[in-house]
Amino acid sequence: MAPGRIRDRCVVRFKNELLNDEAVVLYGDILRLTDVIGGRSERTMREATGLIGSEFEVLLRLARHPQNRTTSARLAEDLSFTSGGLTRLIARMEEAGLLARHPHPDDRRAALLEATPKGRELLGRALAAHVPQITADLLEPLTPIERLILRELVNKLTAHGARGAVQGPARVRAAGDRAGTGP
Repeated sequence: MAPGRIRDRCVVRFKNELLNDEAVVLYGDILRLTDVIGGRSERTMREATGLIGSEFEVLLRLARHPQNRTTSARLAEDLSFTSGGLTRLIARMEEAGLLARHPHPDDRRAALLEATPKGRELLGRALAAHVPQITADLLEPLTPIERLILRELVNKLTAHGARGAVQGPARVRAAGDRAGTGP
């Protein structure tokens, strides 16, 4: 058999193994679940209030902070947003009358963000629409024990994911090559 054909057969076999890799399949299942539940939840909130998901999340996170206020840096951390993405979202929400900025009492460089009365009212309406929908989609199909297990698994994966990207063999070798320590 010609070397090119052998290589092609090896590539096809390798690709097929990776296509059905357990982690790849599970990741796809999680994305599909997120799309189904998240899409339905977002539509429900948008129809009830006009809020999009990211606006809802900002208002929800602010409501959970002491005195319903926090800095944009803390909010970005809570939401896993980039500072640039959050800055644009905050500007849009401020322009829409959903958020207000206040001087930070201890840091002149920072501002505290707080939902306006309009933002709090829309959050309340969004929650009234969101909670029954998300309960039906996420909790009702599960037993109380399955809910606890799911919560533990989500927490475990989230904590593990916070460690950053895995250094695969190609990345480690490339980094060693750049440092002059490669083969």
